[in-house]
Amino acid sequence: MSWESRADRVDHESPEYVWQQIADDLRADIESGELSAGSRLPSGPELGEIYGVARLTAIKAVNALRDEGLLKVLSGKGTFVVPKKS
Repeated sequence: MSWESRADRVDHESPEYVWQQIADDLRADIESGELSAGSRLPSGPELGEIYGVARLTAIKAVNALRDEGLLKVLSGKGTFVVPKKS
């Protein structure tokens, strides 16, 4: 998967929080299989650059997906997509 700019996927004028828009975008990629189990996501600062937002906003989106059980954060190793439960 390519991690080119995704700034156009965030609408700063929307009533929906920016972190939620990013989480929705990443969730769609996970559910479609574009981000498959075991795929490593860019770091928080890198995701911030990709989406054109502050790193803390990107990290909040990752944390939301972690809380949903879609991502696993391994300290010092990165953030990975969790295999789907059957």
